[in-house]
Amino acid sequence: MIKTVKEFKVWRAHFCYSPKGKSAIDQMKTLKQGDNEFPYGNLESSVLSTCFLASKYLVEKDQIDSRRRIGGLQLSVSTNKVHPKRKPQNVGRNSLILHLSTFLKFYTADEPTFDWVGKKIPAFGHTQPELVSKFVNAVYSDGNMEVAAVERFIRKSQKDDIRLAHWKLQN
Repeated sequence: MIKTVKEFKVWRAHFCYSPKGKSAIDQMKTLKQGDNEFPYGNLESSVLSTCFLASKYLVEKDQIDSRRRIGGLQLSVSTNKVHPKRKPQNVGRNSLILHLSTFLKFYTADEPTFDWVGKKIPAFGHTQPELVSKFVNAVYSDGNMEVAAVERFIRKSQKDDIRLAHWKLQN
């Protein structure tokens, strides 16, 4: 645990001072908070810790568990029936997209936002696909995630009933 905390502090410093990371955080600071109990400090810490977990995630070391969860996602029953042995692709990136979309929608919502784990992306709040793509591109430096791809994946996850789950670090 202590090793992970130290590793997170080093990662956060590198991320916050990298050009892409700084640009994404600066854009996040300009968001208008909705009328809810989710303050900016919680948003920033949630976003940065999720980005850290996504950057550390290794799909090779993870398996879909008995509740169809893998890397911060809970897959639908029908998804698991189609290819029960095959792991989904881009689990870390897709989980990052769903988690960031949810955090940003909650932050900009004008409604109370208490519990989100195990739920679909909320229908309230303002979508921020540009900001999500900036964070994804900052975390995964080799990729070039476009805004349209973020929007497509969010629609697909809603249609396929993919839900959020807790991230778990692999050994």
